[in-house]
Amino acid sequence: MGRRETGVMDERLLFVAACLEDEETMTGLCAAHGISRKTGYKWLGRYRELGPEGLRDLPRAPLVHGRATPAAVVDRIVAEKEAHPQWGPKKIVARLSRQELATAWPSASTAGAILARRGLVGRRRARWKGAGNGPWPEPEAPNAVWTGDHKGWFRTRDGWRCEPLTVMDARSRYLLALEATGSTGEAEAWPVFERLFGEHGLPERIRSDNGPPFAAAGVTGLTPLSLRFVRLGIALERIDPGKPQQNGKHAAAGKSAGARPGGAGRSLRGVPPRLQPHEALGMDTPAEHYRPSTRPMPASAPEPDYLAEAAVRKVRHNGAVKWRGGEIYVAATLAGEPVAIEETEAGEWAMRFYAHRLGFIDEKHGRLVRKTALQPRPAAGFADQQGGKL
Repeated sequence: MGRRETGVMDERLLFVAACLEDEETMTGLCAAHGISRKTGYKWLGRYRELGPEGLRDLPRAPLVHGRATPAAVVDRIVAEKEAHPQWGPKKIVARLSRQELATAWPSASTAGAILARRGLVGRRRARWKGAGNGPWPEPEAPNAVWTGDHKGWFRTRDGWRCEPLTVMDARSRYLLALEATGSTGEAEAWPVFERLFGEHGLPERIRSDNGPPFAAAGVTGLTPLSLRFVRLGIALERIDPGKPQQNGKHAAAGKSAGARPGGAGRSLRGVPPRLQPHEALGMDTPAEHYRPSTRPMPASAPEPDYLAEAAVRKVRHNGAVKWRGGEIYVAATLAGEPVAIEETEAGEWAMRFYAHRLGFIDEKHGRLVRKTALQPRPAAGFADQQGGKL
């Protein structure tokens, strides 16, 4: 009677079982099952190493393709796409090729395939827009809150574009700075704040809109300038988009400063508002109410003080951190910085940089989000940027 027809796995299991009984020679068993001795030893070896699962057919494709794109190149392409969601693979490859001439960058079609496998093309990715984080407590003393803003730009008589940067103490309405900067970039804004911190000390909080150089699109909204503020222990207050009245005191101070191009040069002129009587101050001048901060500007920013039980991760060059076998994109601005991941009482994972809350990890979709769906109760030791608890 002929041998009963069975599935491939059943045949291999029967062969291995017969081998393990050790009643027939390998040559005889292989002949009975219609396989070579080499195949017979292969199935027996796989079974001993992996059990029944070892008898399944393995993929025939090579583990590493000879023409596979190096992992470092893939990471750079993905990071560039994350930093510039509106860019296509052609523009990304062109930019990277100009930046690093020695690297063999793939074609635009290969870059497109890489991004497609990561789910970064084929659909419009929603960009995080600016968002306010109020309400905030009223400043009870000078330096509790400084407000900053770039007033509307104009051209001086010599044709130079001026973007006036103003900084004011919210409590005393003392105008700390009215600077004629040529852009809203961090390179021009930071020297102004660095000088103010050296002269007046550090404020507790800085309030601004959601534009450069104070905030950026993205879940964290951090810019190089706001990153410096956070390192110095300054909390960030951001008004809601389209609601300049939330920074109304600053707007009024800017108007009273009378910023205008002066002559043919690039200076700003106007009656200093710090010397003007103000009705909200009982007709005193802002200078009569302002006092320097008791927090001096440190020689260097302190290291973050994270809880011992926090999972500290260093942000990689592509703006992501490793988390539970995968990656969570945070922000390219934080590359090289340590962030802390802490579990809330609701069982979710919150991420912060120094005392600044970055967001919550959405483990289902593998990304960082601003708000938790579970609305967790306060977690001990994890202070938000207002000084409270989550």
